[in-house]
Amino acid sequence: MQPRKSSLPGDSQPRCLQHRPRPQDFPNDRPIVNSSSCSTSNSNRSTYHNSDHHKKQSKDDICNNHHHHHHHPDDDDDDPGPASEAPQQASEAGPNSFGAFSDVEQPLAYEAQVPSLNIVDADATQVPMMDMGTFQDYLATTDIAQDYENACKQSGRKVNVLIRRSLHESIQAGKDTFFLEAPGNHKLVFTCRLGDADMTVFSKVFSPAAYHLQRLDLSHNLLSDDGVRLLAQSLLHNGRGQKLKALSLRSNDIGPSGSAALCEALVQCRSLLRFDISHNPLGRDGGLVVVEYLRHAPSLLELFMQDTEADIVVLVAIAEALWNPQLNLKVCNIENPRIQTLQEDHTVHLGRMLRVNTRLSEIYLGKVKMRDEGVRQLVSFLLENKTLRILDLRCNELGADGAKHLAVLLSSDCQLSHLYLSANKIGEKCNVSGAAALADSLLHNRMLKHLDLNHNSLCGPALKAIADAVEQTSMLESIALFHNQWDQPSSYKFRQILQDHARIIPLKADFITSEVDLRVEVCKAADFSPA
Repeated sequence: MQPRKSSLPGDSQPRCLQHRPRPQDFPNDRPIVNSSSCSTSNSNRSTYHNSDHHKKQSKDDICNNHHHHHHHPDDDDDDPGPASEAPQQASEAGPNSFGAFSDVEQPLAYEAQVPSLNIVDADATQVPMMDMGTFQDYLATTDIAQDYENACKQSGRKVNVLIRRSLHESIQAGKDTFFLEAPGNHKLVFTCRLGDADMTVFSKVFSPAAYHLQRLDLSHNLLSDDGVRLLAQSLLHNGRGQKLKALSLRSNDIGPSGSAALCEALVQCRSLLRFDISHNPLGRDGGLVVVEYLRHAPSLLELFMQDTEADIVVLVAIAEALWNPQLNLKVCNIENPRIQTLQEDHTVHLGRMLRVNTRLSEIYLGKVKMRDEGVRQLVSFLLENKTLRILDLRCNELGADGAKHLAVLLSSDCQLSHLYLSANKIGEKCNVSGAAALADSLLHNRMLKHLDLNHNSLCGPALKAIADAVEQTSMLESIALFHNQWDQPSSYKFRQILQDHARIIPLKADFITSEVDLRVEVCKAADFSPA
């Protein structure tokens, strides 16, 4: 069978291939991502600027990263390894009102050329834990803070005050490990961010102590592929990062080749729990390298790769990787990929993964061009998911019909605690039906704690319907509605709710109400935070 040509602009690779089923590999309805080795190229990609005005935010701060804390499960020594192919025979979802795949095409398989990592097998990636003593033992033989200042002076680099502060705080803490935190958006270093030349100093000073490094935060700096390659070689390779638990390199200028060098080193960091490489121009090749690393990281709990210029192939690859039950990933942020198709195959692949994944508790799908039909398919799979707690669908294209589908999910035995739907079009053209459906679902839901409906053009009657439902349920703890079209009846109703001291759990909102000249005015709350 001849492969069908891709409809993605600029994509010369065929995206739909016929495969020979291998039932022994995975369940029959596992999505397909084919992998083959290719060299990593850093050419033909645009420069990624780090200045804050280039970090485009929506009016609801869609790309702001939330901090999450999870307990670290026992390390799993079994390495699943990548799977190159799997059958695409899709099994029907259980009977429900959505009729999954009843009137749409089966999701397409995407062929991706994955830049190969130097990973032979699971055993080859496991560097034995070395007994290098503790950080205090290392300090007994050297003054690391003074060594850093001397190295900066010799190389003509300015001493980073945040690095110096991190070293002094680590020394004073008297613990077995130390940390380096120098985010370039801090006011003390905003005009002298770390660059590739500073990594030479890092390599010289911190390489011997890297065995004791627990946290590394170099976000919002000026690191390119060369700097990250040197950083990985000196601080992470050969078991040096054996105690590293958190790594943040967000908002730098890391491309595909830098991502490949970094991930090859991270495979040896078996204790890493949190990895943030968001806001870097990884593209398809760099994104697929991160997915390949994910397949070899059973201990990783949080992965942030939003706004990395990844495309639909990367999204499908992530969904395929998370079918592996040996992965323990709990938080996955893949907001703002480069989707250049009107088809929603990526939504179907993600939904099929969420139907069987029992580890993932938070998924962020903002700006993935999800529409009403896509959310219908997603909900049909989420009806079988009992572990997801946070679902973020901000800045998509969900209308009233999409809200009705989500209402079905909330009315079922749904375990979601936070639902983010801001910057959609649920109330477009004064449509009340979507908001009314969500309001009715709140009466049957006992788990939802926070609902965000900002920037949905909700009119007064729609807000009033939500207010009536909130008044009758005491489970909802916080709500975000300020950026909508308020009228007096809805404003007065919420004023009553916010002043109701008889509620079991007082309602928190992103707005406050005040009565002026017999009118209720709605103002934005300055210190609002979701429950």
